[in-house]
Amino acid sequence: MSDGTVLSKCLAGGVGCGIAGLITNPLDVIKIRNQQYGSTHPSDIVWSDPRYRTFLGTASSIFHGEGVRGFGRGASASVLRECTYSALRMGLYEPIKARYSAILLDDGETSTSSPSSSPLVKWMSAFTSGAIGSALFNPVDLVKVRYQSARGRPPYSSLPDAFRAIYAEEGGWRGLYAGTSATVVRAAFLTSAQLGSYDVIKNDVLVDAFSFDGDSTSTHLCASAFASAITATAANPPDVVKTRVMNDPRRTVGGPCAHFLHVMRTDGISGFMRGWTASYLRIGPHTVISLVLIEKIRQGIGMASY
Repeated sequence: MSDGTVLSKCLAGGVGCGIAGLITNPLDVIKIRNQQYGSTHPSDIVWSDPRYRTFLGTASSIFHGEGVRGFGRGASASVLRECTYSALRMGLYEPIKARYSAILLDDGETSTSSPSSSPLVKWMSAFTSGAIGSALFNPVDLVKVRYQSARGRPPYSSLPDAFRAIYAEEGGWRGLYAGTSATVVRAAFLTSAQLGSYDVIKNDVLVDAFSFDGDSTSTHLCASAFASAITATAANPPDVVKTRVMNDPRRTVGGPCAHFLHVMRTDGISGFMRGWTASYLRIGPHTVISLVLIEKIRQGIGMASY
């Protein structure tokens, strides 16, 4: 098996995550709406509705108010996001890991797909790749959140129209990159918990400690299942802040820090776990589907697994 190029790694990551994103989009819509409960901005009346407090209540509200189509909100934006942001974070992980290993461990390792790096290096590498991917493709994430948060008619007629409208009405590039700091924090923690933990669990625990076959589907399923629970918990607090910032274009509350403090004042620490059930129900399947698919795609084109 070859290491593969950075482009091939990105393509495998984009395809795997794109399919997973499309399948789990309904759960993402529920999560976004659930996390909006208690926020303060022009649509405050809607988000004060107690039905949005719980996962099932949110799902019921969407179904009765918008029908089945409501769960498909933002599907095209979600797939585009996965094929850009996720492709980059998945594709850059191993080159960054190789660089960190060479600098921090001085191991002289040249293979970008080597599992020999320490757990700390793996988490740091995934943290970095997630931050880079989200920083570059924040506009796509912004449009996705706007589509999934909207009730009634879609806020924009198409994806190109969404980018044009935000650019024209919300301050140009500043509007498109609104909430970037919150997005970067969320993506960094999510990727570190998801891909970094998957690498650690698969190679350091299952393969090295329990002699599992690193290329078997059962190993991929087991490692990704454990990683999904870690991911949902680590990513939820910054995800709550990110969702609220991106749905506050007039900065009624303020930036990420202001929204962070608002959650603390109104809901306490538990507010940062709002939407955890929806998040796990979405991140769990997404993590398992995407990582298993990526591994199979890599094997299919002759690349070494993570």
